[in-house]
Amino acid sequence: MKRLKIGLALSGGVAKSAAHIGVLRALVEQKIEIDYLAGTSGGAIIASLFAAGKSVAELEALGSGMHWKDLAGITVPRLGFLSGEKVRRFVADEIGDIEFRDLRIPVAIVASDLTAGTRKVFTTGKVALACQASSAVPEFYTPVEIGGHLLIDGGISEYVPVEALASLGDMYRIGVNLGYESRSKKKPRNLIEVTFEVTNYISQQNAAISERHADFMIRPDLGAFTPFDLVRASEIIRAGYLETMRIIPELKAALLGLGANAAEDSS
Repeated sequence: MKRLKIGLALSGGVAKSAAHIGVLRALVEQKIEIDYLAGTSGGAIIASLFAAGKSVAELEALGSGMHWKDLAGITVPRLGFLSGEKVRRFVADEIGDIEFRDLRIPVAIVASDLTAGTRKVFTTGKVALACQASSAVPEFYTPVEIGGHLLIDGGISEYVPVEALASLGDMYRIGVNLGYESRSKKKPRNLIEVTFEVTNYISQQNAAISERHADFMIRPDLGAFTPFDLVRASEIIRAGYLETMRIIPELKAALLGLGANAAEDSS
């Protein structure tokens, strides 16, 4: 019987995106092979690095050593306070200024097109530039102009890129939603936090729609962390790992029932 392919859709999350590294570690350890990837915002960066051949150990080292100065540069506040050029350079420095066709695993990256008022899904062109566009959080990072269109954070149009993932082919679609929180949110304390909460509200509205198109969902509870907690990346990675390991029996049962590529027993 032909093996069912598996796709993984990684949501945004700013600093919380480090949890995707823990998700990947659990899946790799459990011999659940990923055939396709899609990413939004921070998830686009993790998906691209992994698809280019970065090991989980390398991703953990990168995530644990990350600082905001590596990802943002101050700019004149016309369309945003921060330039996303450092995001593009970071990705290009790690994997080269490669194109999507050069990746080992097919990837789709989601951005939001302000000019056309639509979702933009990248599957061709420069990977690092697509990551910059997908990560351009409104009011903070300046929009990225590509082909006469202004592009911003993909979370505005598809936070959990399950439908973008489906554009790559037929597969079992696993979504990872890092915006889930079991506890009540704290009141925003400043304009920056208000802006992030508004963006998160919009993202979770479309995430609810995306989840209905997924075959399986992973939702690490990251309520103990803020979108700015890069210094706690190791803890965030562990949270993603532990939640994925918790649901591994359920995921394996689903995959085995469909003939997908999961090991029967990890022991």
